[in-house]
Amino acid sequence: MRCCRKPSLLVSLLLLGLNACRPAEQQATLPAPSNTTTEQVAPDQAEAPPEEAVVVETASEPVVEASEVKRPTPQKLLVLADRRPLLLEVLLWIDGRPFDDALTALSEKVIGMADTDGDGISTWDELADNPQFNRGQLGNLSFTKPQERVRLINLYDVNRNGRVDADETPRLLTRNRGKAREFSVDPRAYSMFRRSREQSDVLRILDQDGDQWLSADEMETADVLLRARDADADGIVSVAELAPPRSPTMGMSANTDWRGELGAFVLDENTSWPQVFHSLETIYNFGSAIEIAAVFGPDSPLTMIDEDTDGYLEFREVARIAQLPPSATLEIRFGERVAGAEFLTLTISPDAACRLQETAFAASKALADGNGRLLIHAADDINSRLSNSRAQNLLQVYDRDKNEYLEKEEFPENLVGQLPFAAIDADEDGQVTLKELSTALANVDLVKACQIRVQRIGEIDPLFALLDENGDGRLATRELRAAEKKLQELDADGDQVVTLDEFPAFGGLVIYRGGDRDGMTLPAREAQSPLEGRPDWHAGMDFNGDGDVSWAEFLGNRTQFEELDRDGDGLLSVVEVGSKSI
Repeated sequence: MRCCRKPSLLVSLLLLGLNACRPAEQQATLPAPSNTTTEQVAPDQAEAPPEEAVVVETASEPVVEASEVKRPTPQKLLVLADRRPLLLEVLLWIDGRPFDDALTALSEKVIGMADTDGDGISTWDELADNPQFNRGQLGNLSFTKPQERVRLINLYDVNRNGRVDADETPRLLTRNRGKAREFSVDPRAYSMFRRSREQSDVLRILDQDGDQWLSADEMETADVLLRARDADADGIVSVAELAPPRSPTMGMSANTDWRGELGAFVLDENTSWPQVFHSLETIYNFGSAIEIAAVFGPDSPLTMIDEDTDGYLEFREVARIAQLPPSATLEIRFGERVAGAEFLTLTISPDAACRLQETAFAASKALADGNGRLLIHAADDINSRLSNSRAQNLLQVYDRDKNEYLEKEEFPENLVGQLPFAAIDADEDGQVTLKELSTALANVDLVKACQIRVQRIGEIDPLFALLDENGDGRLATRELRAAEKKLQELDADGDQVVTLDEFPAFGGLVIYRGGDRDGMTLPAREAQSPLEGRPDWHAGMDFNGDGDVSWAEFLGNRTQFEELDRDGDGLLSVVEVGSKSI
C-alpha cells in the first residue's frame, strides 16, 4: 500500500508546483493603440442620391457625434518658422471620421473589385479585367492596353504573389502621389520668411540708398514715397501699384521660378531626416552648424534633444525633434461636420514661445513667432454632393438633340478628366446617362478626397501688411499718414534705424484636399463689415471704398466740407458726419 501511494503523492506535489508557476490571469485589458479602429461607422442611409449608389461615398457619410467615433491619429507637422522650428500636432477629419479611414475604405473597395469571381481571392488579373476600374475610373492609370497592363501589374504587385494586397492599393490609387501617404507635404512648400524680408516692395521703395535698412529720414518720407505710387490717383495704394514693372522680354514673373529650402515636414516613418537637417542648417544658420543657444536661444526646446550636451544640433540627434511636445494643436474638419464644429481650430500649448494673432484671411489662423508671422490656411476643394448637379449642367450643355443622354459624337474630349466615352458608359449601351455621368464625376474625385496635402501659399509683403491696418489689401490715406510711426515702432533697440532683422517676416501654408496647388495663391480675405450708422450720401461719395470721404470725392461745396471735417484732417469719417445730411 505504501509503495502504491508514494508515486501518487509525488505527482500531486509536482502538479502543485506546476500550478504555482503558471502566470496569473490578466485582471484588466490594455487599452487599444490610438491608431486602431474601434468601431464601424454606419453607411449612409438617406443623404446620397440613389443614382450614385455605385460610388464609394467617402464624402457623404452621415455626420455622427464626435463621441461616437475614435479620435484621429495625431499627425506631426514640423514647420520651420521665422525664428525657430515649430512642431504642430495636427488632427484631421473627413466627414466626421478620422481622415485615414477614407483611403482605407477606398482600398477595401478596390480589393473587392479585384474579386470578380467571388472566390474570396482578389487578383491583379481580375482587377485589370474589371470594366468598372480598368479604364482609370477612380483616377488610376488605365489597364486596357496589353503592354501597359503587364507593366502596371509588375509595378504595383510588389510581393509578386498575383494578389491585390491591402498595402499595395494606396500606391495604385494615388499613382505614388505623396508616397501614397494620406497626409504629405508638397516638395514645393519652401520656407519664405527670409525672402519676404529681403524682397519687400515697400522696403525697395523706401530704402533710397539700397542698404536694406530704413533710416530716420527714409521713414519720415514713407507717406510721400508710397503715395507717389498711386498710379490711378484714387487715393489708394495697392499691392500691384508697388510691384516693380515687368519687362516684356521677361515673360512670367521670376517669383514663379523661385526655389528655396523645404520649410515643412510630416514627421513619421517616411521622414527624410537628412533633408530636415539640411533645411534647418540652411534656413537658420546659412548652411553652418547650429549652436542651439546662439541660434534659437538658451530656452529653446531643442536643448532637450542635445543628447551629448555639446550645445550643437547634430544629425544623429535631429530625429528626436519628433519626441518634443507640440507648440500648438491644429484641427481641421473636411467635408461634413457636426453642427457647431469649426472647420479650423488652432490651440497654443501653454509653454509655447509663439502666440495667436488676428488675421484678415478667411479659414485661416496666424501664429506670431518673434516678429515673424506664420499664416495657416485650410481649404476643401471636394464636394461629392455636387456631382449630380454638375452632371445635369454638362448634360444640358452637350446633349444637342435633348434626348437626355450623350451619344459618342456628343461626348467632348476630357469631359471627365482623361476618361474616354467607353469608361463612363458603364452598361456599354452607347449612351452616357445622367446616372453614369454623375457616378463618373464622383469617382474621379475619390482619391483626391482621401489625401490631404500641405503647400505654401502666395507671397505677402510683410511691411505692406504692417501698414495695412484694416487688412483689406490696400493702403488708404489714414494708413499712409501713419506709416512713419508704424515703421518707427519696429526699431527694437532704439538706434533710430530699422535693420533687416527688425523687419517683420511672413510665411504661409495651406492644408487642403482636392486638386493641386502651385504655392502662388493667396487665401480670400474676410468680407469687411459695413460701417454702422453711415449716411447714404457718405457711402455714395466714398468712391475708393476706404471708409472716408476726401475733398476730391466730396460733391458738396468747400464750406460744407469744412463744417463736417471737425478734426481738420481733410477726411470725413463716419464718426464725424454722424447722421447729418447735406
